[in-house]
Amino acid sequence: MTQAATLAQWLDYIQQLHPSEIDMGLDRVRQVAQRLGVTRPAPTVITVTGTNGKGSHVAALEALSLALKLRVGTYTSPHILNYNERVRLNGQDITDQPLIDAFERIEQMRGDISLSYFEFGTLAALMIFQQSPLDVVVLEVGLGGRLDAVNIIDADVAIISSIGLDHQEYLGNSRESVAREKAGIMRAAKPVVCVDANPPANLLDIAESLASPLYLIGREFNAIDDGPVWRCELTAASMHSGVAGTAADSLTSAGGESRVSGPRWQLNNLPMPRLQTRNVAGALQAAVLSGLITDQEQLNSVLLSMLPTLQLAGRLQYLTIAFDQTADPAQNKSRTVLLDVSHNPQAALSLAAELASWRKRDGQAGQGSETPAVGHSPSIRVILAMMQDKDHIGYVSPLEKHVDFWYIAHVDMPRCIGAEQLAGRLREAGIGETADTASIRAFTDVGSALDSACREASPHDLLVVCGSFFTVSDALHWLSPKT
Repeated sequence: MTQAATLAQWLDYIQQLHPSEIDMGLDRVRQVAQRLGVTRPAPTVITVTGTNGKGSHVAALEALSLALKLRVGTYTSPHILNYNERVRLNGQDITDQPLIDAFERIEQMRGDISLSYFEFGTLAALMIFQQSPLDVVVLEVGLGGRLDAVNIIDADVAIISSIGLDHQEYLGNSRESVAREKAGIMRAAKPVVCVDANPPANLLDIAESLASPLYLIGREFNAIDDGPVWRCELTAASMHSGVAGTAADSLTSAGGESRVSGPRWQLNNLPMPRLQTRNVAGALQAAVLSGLITDQEQLNSVLLSMLPTLQLAGRLQYLTIAFDQTADPAQNKSRTVLLDVSHNPQAALSLAAELASWRKRDGQAGQGSETPAVGHSPSIRVILAMMQDKDHIGYVSPLEKHVDFWYIAHVDMPRCIGAEQLAGRLREAGIGETADTASIRAFTDVGSALDSACREASPHDLLVVCGSFFTVSDALHWLSPKT
């Protein structure tokens, strides 16, 4: 690559550099990191892994750090619209030039060591963080944990957001095998926050073997929804060298009972965020353990202003768009769209819960209502495109009873399953057969599926875009002129 290359040219280059898109292992990336002098990106490092909920934890930790006037860097993947989203400094996407400079340096130093697209990007992020005056860095694992590139950095606090089945070809076909990989981000005597209420026993065993204090949701911390507000319970353990917990006084036994010491914090009447409260609670517990926040009253005050605006693009994200299908100015031209990057059965359960809540909250005249709106019963219309390697029926099944119309689309990439093929799988599984109004149709792309759904929908309907990051990305490109 020439020094005049643009970011787009660099991304195209590193995409083709390695023989495989995913190549699990730390040896190559660690060797290049040593050549680059990458050691520690910030005084405090929090690493997040999990089948679902990683991005929500990162977003909450970033928002909290900014509210506390701390300098924060975050690394996430994949991106939705622009690669720059992956690397953020103090709440802002990185600009092109620091990425280009980092890519140039990595290319100079890697020699004959081949790096994958993700490894190249991870090293670039770590370089940028290390060169910036930061107080805290939050790293999101790309896949698994034990062999993921971000795991070359030792975390002060590890977060395991959930343990479910996804990427089985790399992580195994059981929750135990997935837990083993995700537990790889733990470090000896360093605290672990687990937001899965029922983790496999081997996760507890690994924490015990490392003398890593385990903070489990429903036990050491919790999130309790209470109508329009919620409350959060946290455990504030003793501080040692800037990080809470020690091998001597903060352990979890193999049997699972808590041996973590410390006072309990009660945070009541908290505003509802647009993220799942369990994930926000996990982020808050990690923040307390890392020493980012040490005062309960200060935390409570910060949350009152922070939580109402806490949102993450593509995660249960509502948009109102202007869709002009008629020249009649008296017609309501708005449509409500819900974007969600969920793509596995566990995440589909969360989306299904949101659809059920929408029926009660905004779609009360919808399916099953005894008082339908005049001339219209609100419908839920799903625009769905998924990757070939996902559990398609496992994902769709939790959504089925909530959905009236299916618009099956295709994303222009080799990994995506064809729209006709996916629509056929849904029909073969009997999806939609129990609802009188349900229908399944296939479209060549996400934009045409959205256009059709918008034209057929009333202003009271809900349009849901889901199934993949790439599905939401294509939808946002189509929606951007209309929002």
